[in-house]
Amino acid sequence: MGKPKKNTATPQDPQQVVLHYLRKTNRPYSAVDVFNNLKGEIGKTLVTKALSSLVEEQQVHGKQYGKQWVYVAKQDDLPAPSQSELDEMDGSIGRLKEEIGGLKEEIKQTQAALSGLTSSLTNEQIETRLVELEQENQKLSTRLEGLRSNTIQMSAQDKKRIEAGLESMRSQWRKRKRMFKEMWDAVTENMPGNRADLMEQIGIETDESVGVDINRDPVEGLL
Repeated sequence: MGKPKKNTATPQDPQQVVLHYLRKTNRPYSAVDVFNNLKGEIGKTLVTKALSSLVEEQQVHGKQYGKQWVYVAKQDDLPAPSQSELDEMDGSIGRLKEEIGGLKEEIKQTQAALSGLTSSLTNEQIETRLVELEQENQKLSTRLEGLRSNTIQMSAQDKKRIEAGLESMRSQWRKRKRMFKEMWDAVTENMPGNRADLMEQIGIETDESVGVDINRDPVEGLL
């Protein structure tokens, strides 16, 4: 009895079923993937044997990755797409890229909104903070009233400590003011237009623009 020729198997031949599936999907799969995707139409042992035979007959490419073999239908056996099909594919790719770009922007906006929500205080936190501020305000009001009525006496040591602290803060104020001016001058040196207008446009406020005098007594007008 002679050896049977290739491709004479019945449609239910495991080898033909596996080959048809690999050509239809045109994706790489392991033997387990093919078995699972065929949903038990062919037993796992038959799937493995069919794949091995197809590799031997050079109808399927097989490559080992670690302990697992991966199989894919030979690409030269597949029909070449026409120019119209290629154009349609290019159009689909372009539409998908635009859709992906839109989805990315939606994700970005959603993440920004979520970040804003998670960083905001809850109603309970706002109420707690409001109570704390009211208590602090009451303490400051009581202290100010005592200063105005001269019922609270300040020792010379306390006065000296406060004045030293005030002068230290003013020193830091002047230092930072000078640093900003140097940086601002360097950045805007070659820029066209009015520097003051630019500063107003980007929302920068200076001592002069808000009427603050660094040398003014901070308690002036309170007593």
